[in-house]
Amino acid sequence: MEQLLNEAIQRFNKKVDEDKKLEEELSGFRKIVQVEVEDGQWYHFILENAHVQQLNKGGADNPDIRVIASAETLTKLWSGELRAMKAYATRKIQIKGSIEDLLRLRKFF
Repeated sequence: MEQLLNEAIQRFNKKVDEDKKLEEELSGFRKIVQVEVEDGQWYHFILENAHVQQLNKGGADNPDIRVIASAETLTKLWSGELRAMKAYATRKIQIKGSIEDLLRLRKFF
């Protein structure tokens, strides 16, 4: 799971570098995102100024956004086999945070 998340972060950062509109939209945005895999693995990262710096093992003290899903669901999301909105609508993934944060986070998928 850690490798998958690191690959997703690299893809996201590359996408931001190639899309100036997205970079501008996320500029000044700082959020702590916690990923809770249902098998007990927790990770967190900081999205700051349109980029994710690094993935950290374990939970964060006060995450702004929590993403909760099984390893299978996360794998399908990042492979493109499952779309984020469908996963959310069918409750395969839970995302806890403000509406504004949720709308911005969808760009990660």
